[in-house]
Amino acid sequence: MIHVEILEANKRSMRPFVKLPFTLYKDDPHWVPPLISRQIRSLCRKKTNPRRFFLVYDGDQPVARVMAGIDERLNERLGIKQGYIGLFECAPKMDYARAALDAACAFLRDEGMETVMGPSSGGIEVFTKGMLVEGFDETPVMLNAYNPAYYAEYFEKYGFKKHRDFFAYFVKMEEADGRGLEEIVPRVKQRFGFRVEHVTLRKDNQDQVLKDAVRVIREAFPPEWEMIVPTFEDASREVKNLKTIYRPETTVMAFAGNRPIGLVVAFPDYNQVLKKMRGHVLPFGWLIYLLGRKKIDGLRCNMQFVVPEYQRKAVNAAMFYEVLSGARDLGIRWAEGSVVDETSVSSIANTQLMAAHRYRTYRQYEKSLLEE
Repeated sequence: MIHVEILEANKRSMRPFVKLPFTLYKDDPHWVPPLISRQIRSLCRKKTNPRRFFLVYDGDQPVARVMAGIDERLNERLGIKQGYIGLFECAPKMDYARAALDAACAFLRDEGMETVMGPSSGGIEVFTKGMLVEGFDETPVMLNAYNPAYYAEYFEKYGFKKHRDFFAYFVKMEEADGRGLEEIVPRVKQRFGFRVEHVTLRKDNQDQVLKDAVRVIREAFPPEWEMIVPTFEDASREVKNLKTIYRPETTVMAFAGNRPIGLVVAFPDYNQVLKKMRGHVLPFGWLIYLLGRKKIDGLRCNMQFVVPEYQRKAVNAAMFYEVLSGARDLGIRWAEGSVVDETSVSSIANTQLMAAHRYRTYRQYEKSLLEE
């Protein structure tokens, strides 16, 4: 018999929620297991916004899961009443998906929400967007979604409709060799009066670096983006989560005098290591991590911003040139630019200028909660 349990956000309750994908993907060669202990800690962390976790059982066997939540800051910014769902996983049976989605939508409806969006993680944790709908034939890159193709079918059968697509672009380093940039970059720097620096985080400069980064993002933030504009406190929390995968060789900022005007952040593809750790730090996970991180040959460019006054002045090209140089020093052979909003024409153009081609698509869905 199918039934749904509402889970408390504690270590004991979260363990079967986190472990479910290990059963669902046990024969999938492309799936990358998350670190179990780290994901449990993350899900148990207290949040100011409402959220709830649901685990679907068939008899005594977990078969589906979902998280439902409300991003109150985003709703206030956009003037809407929207909830989100995320962390959806489901064995191949529509009845299981329906049970999970029914529970999530009922919770959001009871909270006064009028629409639901997803998959999403809420807040500023925007590195993972939507569900994979194109490009199932390879291992996903760090922090990107991965799921079976039938998830989209289940969402659409349930009544979800496409809201927006997000793209991932792939390029081999020898194809993005920066030919011609060696001469162009110094000239545009001089002409438009800016410089590019690699970002090195230290105790004595971290706060200033974060203030500069937040300033760039806030000034360059497209008004049509359905995200919250980050604060210094938001950035500080994210740095704590991502500091172990950050590399100064592939993180740069542009400055005009003392004013920060541009930012590019790219992370080595630590999925190449996580896949071998199989979800565990102990007993050998740390050793695998320490040995494997030096062999990572892929890179994910997650973030690029230029303030409006310096757009179309080759600031992006100058920053990418420095990132490519740093990536080569790390032995990187290929790079992915993701995720790029389908409505962001300038970001798509900048990515294609680096000889990258689109090879994966992630989709967010939406559904009215007023129909039922």
